[in-house]
Amino acid sequence: MTELTIASLAAGGDGVGRDDAGRVTFVPRTAPGDRVRVELSEQKKSFARGELVEVLAASPDRVEPACAYFTAGCGGCQWQHVARDAQLAAKHAIVVQAFKRLAVPIEPIAAPAPPLGWRRRARFHVEAGRVGLYHRKSNRILSLASCPQLEPALDAAYAAIVEAGRHAPLPDGELALVRGHQGDIVIGFERPWRAAPTLVGKAGIVGVLAGEVATGTTAIEIEAGVVGTPWNFAQASADGNAALIGFARAALGPGPGNLLELYAGAGNFTRGFTEDGWTVTPSDVVAPPKMPPRFHTGHADRVLAQIIGRGKDTFDAIVLDPPRAGAAEALDGITKLAPKRIVYISCDPATLARDAGRLVEAGYRAERAWPLDLMPQTSHVEVVMQLAR
Repeated sequence: MTELTIASLAAGGDGVGRDDAGRVTFVPRTAPGDRVRVELSEQKKSFARGELVEVLAASPDRVEPACAYFTAGCGGCQWQHVARDAQLAAKHAIVVQAFKRLAVPIEPIAAPAPPLGWRRRARFHVEAGRVGLYHRKSNRILSLASCPQLEPALDAAYAAIVEAGRHAPLPDGELALVRGHQGDIVIGFERPWRAAPTLVGKAGIVGVLAGEVATGTTAIEIEAGVVGTPWNFAQASADGNAALIGFARAALGPGPGNLLELYAGAGNFTRGFTEDGWTVTPSDVVAPPKMPPRFHTGHADRVLAQIIGRGKDTFDAIVLDPPRAGAAEALDGITKLAPKRIVYISCDPATLARDAGRLVEAGYRAERAWPLDLMPQTSHVEVVMQLAR
């Protein structure tokens, strides 16, 4: 057992303090300024991890969680016990720390999403009739009757699913929900479920995809012109996504010009870039349900190799929005195409810093970065970075 004071919040969500020997110690569910008693669960020479036993003196930034499930151990959120302003300060600090070697100007963090009720898309787990989220640091399901992070309409649809499961047990596996911009909701079950048709028409649900069996309409406009199913990726917050698109468009600037968009998904950014006068060539590993013109299907490195091999196409700019692991495999191809401008959108400041460092080594300058908090009560932070050759 040890006592320490929490100094900051880490990228993974844990509070960070130092023990009496000066060793960095990570402790979940703590807030900057807390004085805590900790049971150490892992000890290395340079760091340790522990579990909170007692808050000896609470930080001014510690607040009562809005959700009883968080207190019960739900792993869906990391920071419901931290005041909103402190969350924003921590996320900005995480970005600053990640980019310290890039010498890039970092704008104040934007907070377009409300503190709660912002999720238009979510996934839950189902096992042996229980539906909910995993307990923190486990694969044990904590049954949830509702979730305050969901938009109210999506929470009502989730409640309808839970109620239907009382009459016909839900199939084990993943459960996906998404609400389109017109208010229609589609549901996805990983496995077949005979009672799926009973959900259509309830709580705004227009379609259910259970395994390979579709009932009703299962592909909807998540954004105007952007079609998706329950399983397709979409930014979880509608307000947050609108802000993200706005920052990406501002970072790119107006056309005309030829733009290569890597990791384009279903076209979340494509329409805005087109409206700004760019001739967009989008690509991704899977073609979207509604394929835009000039779409290239394939992994980013292979798409780049094909374009470079033809030797016919030049691009004034490249925009990329890769998954959390980053875009290491695409960087050589990007630098060979040598666009004047690059806009990199990332949900992981660490992998963005790594990739931007390689681009800087190849002759680019990191000009500006915009952090955004699209997922309040969690440790996730989104960043838009502008680079120029």
